[in-house]
Amino acid sequence: MIGKGNMSSNSQTAHEETKLWNKSYIMILVLSTFIHSASYMVTPFVTKFALSLGAPLTIATTIASLLSVAALILRPFAGRASDKFNRKIIILIANTITACCILAMSRVQTVNALVIIRFIHGIAFSFNGVAMMAFNSMFIPRDRLGEGMGWMALSTIVSQSVGPNLGMFIVDRYGYSASFLAAAGITVIGVIIFCFIPYSKTERVESKKFDINDFIIVRLIPYALILCLFSSGNGLITSMLVVFGEHRGIENISMFFTAYSIFMFMIRPFSGKLVDRKGLRVVLYPSLVIASAAFFILSGANTLTTVIIAGILKAIGQGSGSPAIQSTCLKMIGREKAGVVSSTCYIGADVGNAIAPIVGGYIADNFGYETMFRGYAVILLVFGMLIFTLKWKYDYKKYGVMC
Repeated sequence: MIGKGNMSSNSQTAHEETKLWNKSYIMILVLSTFIHSASYMVTPFVTKFALSLGAPLTIATTIASLLSVAALILRPFAGRASDKFNRKIIILIANTITACCILAMSRVQTVNALVIIRFIHGIAFSFNGVAMMAFNSMFIPRDRLGEGMGWMALSTIVSQSVGPNLGMFIVDRYGYSASFLAAAGITVIGVIIFCFIPYSKTERVESKKFDINDFIIVRLIPYALILCLFSSGNGLITSMLVVFGEHRGIENISMFFTAYSIFMFMIRPFSGKLVDRKGLRVVLYPSLVIASAAFFILSGANTLTTVIIAGILKAIGQGSGSPAIQSTCLKMIGREKAGVVSSTCYIGADVGNAIAPIVGGYIADNFGYETMFRGYAVILLVFGMLIFTLKWKYDYKKYGVMC
């Protein structure tokens, strides 16, 4: 459990709530569901869409990861902006740009145009993700951050169930353009909902001189590395799963997302409460083991049943580990710097999402999908365990606290 010595003093803000299920928090849950559903409608078939435009597999997976590449570049600035300026305005602008990018994809006809649009989308994605996480934290009681962030993540889980299936349903029957148009429309609905969330305060973090911790919190880098390992699995799944299913002859492989979402919905509230009460160690070590097992099983999958089992294990593993790390980081540093805390966490996720599809595409092309998935499983388990153990011992020695 995190000790008192590492918690920054938090003054009450105008938006800090005393109960979890307040009106604004519920509205944010609805908004997040719309925004993430639109994103997941598009992401799973970007690789396949790029292939349809004539791109080879390695280039197609690179295009799929461009969103994360652009986000990675901008994350530190997005975190600083989210702590200095009005988060609501940042979110509104970012989601408006997102809707425009998705709409533009419905008309794209060349690989080069797709590259440009995905990169611009990534810029908006960067600012939206950081500002949204910082914005959300203001409506969650501090002693229930783990639980509150867990429920927030459930909006993403519902989206991961609805989005890919809806997107692929529309693509199969009406084509790529129709799916892009639908996703853009859902994003617009999310923007409209967001306008009704009351918020007037502009958080400002003043700094008289340059401080690297205003852009990326050095103390949290090991946690960002673990999030990088977790998100690498997401990058492989979102960019390669559909193609993997076609290669293995597995029909309805999008059921992976359905199984993943259902079990994430079941595990998130429980794991959030557990990390609030017992600390990060109790959650993270089992999460790494279970998530690694999921990809090892997926590597040998030849049937839909095996794919679904892998989805369930990934949900239990990563679904517990990632939000536990994020809520722990917020508690350690404090919500007055929620923007830069969010950007530091997201930088790790962006690196994984950006690099994994590129490296994975190369390995799958040259050594096969089994080698790709099993290699990732080993890396996640070994390096995840090592990084967290070293960080835990270092913090205990320096700060006298246990995570």
